[in-house]
Amino acid sequence: MIDLIARKTPPAGLRPALRASLEAAMRHFGVEDREVTVVLVGDRAIRALKREHWGEDAPTDVLSFPTWEPGDPFMPPHLGDIIISLDTAGRQAAARGHSLTREAALLASHGLTHLVGHDHPHAEGLGFEEGATGPEWQVFHEAWAAAQAALPPGV
Repeated sequence: MIDLIARKTPPAGLRPALRASLEAAMRHFGVEDREVTVVLVGDRAIRALKREHWGEDAPTDVLSFPTWEPGDPFMPPHLGDIIISLDTAGRQAAARGHSLTREAALLASHGLTHLVGHDHPHAEGLGFEEGATGPEWQVFHEAWAAAQAALPPGV
């Protein structure tokens, strides 16, 4: 189950596309019976969260807050929260030449990959790069491929 909270109003069509793509990524990881909360915010809100939890005073595209540690034998019903800045996502979408809906879906699949226990080296530039290489990125690419396949045509 996906609980989608919009603290910043998304464009029409983003919510159902985001939900469908994240459900596909959850199936990919075999956690479709779990819950995830996605909160859509602006740069001010995500900057405050990043400052509070990571000590960095700058906006970012996505933050993940897992509710369990990998290796823990008990996986709770709620995997955690994914916070997406629609402001940063919008700038990244424009720079990459695609829609905000596609960028939000990419960020949600990336956040989910963190929630299920995967990490990667710090990415320079525009956050998660679809072209990032190396074995540590493979799981992120696979999750994005599953999520992207569920997006409506033309997104």
